Amino acid sequence: MTQRPEEPDVVIVGGGISGASAACRLVAGGLSVVLLEKQETYHDLIRGEWLAPWGIREAQRLGVYDCFSAGGAWEIREWMTWDEAVSDDEVEAVDMTRFIPGIGGPMSFPHHQVCELMAEQAVAGGARLVMNAAKIGVVAGRRPVVTYSTPEGRHELRPRIVLGATGRGNTVGRQIGVTMTNSMHHWGGGMMVEGLDGWPPDVQAMGTEGDVMFMVFPQGYGRARLYLNFPTANKHRYRGPGGVERFLAAYELDCLPDRGKMVTEAVPAGPLSVWPSVSSVPQGPPLAEGVVLIGDEAGNADTVLGTGLSCAMRDARTVCEILLASDDWSPEAFAPYVEERLFRLERLDFGASIVSRLHVEFGPAALERRRRVRRLMAKNFAAQVTGLLNMVAPEDVPEFGFSEFFAERLFRETA
Repeated sequence: MTQRPEEPDVVIVGGGISGASAACRLVAGGLSVVLLEKQETYHDLIRGEWLAPWGIREAQRLGVYDCFSAGGAWEIREWMTWDEAVSDDEVEAVDMTRFIPGIGGPMSFPHHQVCELMAEQAVAGGARLVMNAAKIGVVAGRRPVVTYSTPEGRHELRPRIVLGATGRGNTVGRQIGVTMTNSMHHWGGGMMVEGLDGWPPDVQAMGTEGDVMFMVFPQGYGRARLYLNFPTANKHRYRGPGGVERFLAAYELDCLPDRGKMVTEAVPAGPLSVWPSVSSVPQGPPLAEGVVLIGDEAGNADTVLGTGLSCAMRDARTVCEILLASDDWSPEAFAPYVEERLFRLERLDFGASIVSRLHVEFGPAALERRRRVRRLMAKNFAAQVTGLLNMVAPEDVPEFGFSEFFAERLFRETA
């Protein structure tokens, strides 16, 4: 039986990083908020767990930075590239603490623990949290309608506005008619491990060898999130019986110290998941009357770039500032958000395409391409411009790094 409609200021559909952080900011600003989350309890969903320095700054502005530190966030101070295109004497550590003064290096953290703490902070501030919210329906309009089910029955909310923050599932976006143009370059997979005691605790690593591109993000005390990116032709390689063992064995690489033994002997500490690595660009503004999309639901670049969480924090902050600044919550009021986000996504999507082509293509021609690009970057520091996208906000990256001329110069057949 549907209960009498509740009329909060804001309903947020999705209790992940973007939704929960927005709830914290809005209740701190005096608005009434209902936060709907489909999970019964927060658990490991193999989501992004790397926050760039510019994302850390967004977390501070939103007032949720303490949730990261209390949730086990671990500062990463150096970046190592071990790659079949890099000889042992060329391997060097990149200092990741120097990009934004006063911020430090990026953070790696257990995603579900931080989300849980954000939800608790929102509740402490006055939000109502509904876990295990199923069959969520959203109807846009001047007074939008949200319906959902729990074991207690069917419920209806009539807020002033809805924020859709359900991630790549686009639960809200599909219902309000926001369509996406999707493209896929490769597949990815991830798993948490522990017992990685031999790995340098403040060093993240990436590289390509054979037909895998690997990433290692330590989370302290011998724990790390492992990621692999691989060709679509291999999308079934890590599925089914023995998939976990094959996933770990993929780190047995000549380019890694001790041929990756410290990784291959790590102990799985969570589920293994594989997925098509899709970038999604919305066709038109990511909103409708009474509904605004934030986070991955509003569009996303390929996960290989690692900027999804930083974007989620930027979205939450920008939209919250608009909501708290005025009683005008019409679609027109969000024009600055739509414009900035389009600019940001175009840059991130371009940068991700560069990274994918450079590091997630395989075979002799791709290997030689990486060698050529390394020689070019060694001669001309400006050629490293798209690498800044992992660390600083897109608007702070020089314009020339997003030109077709730059891409042509980077990938042309002669160095």
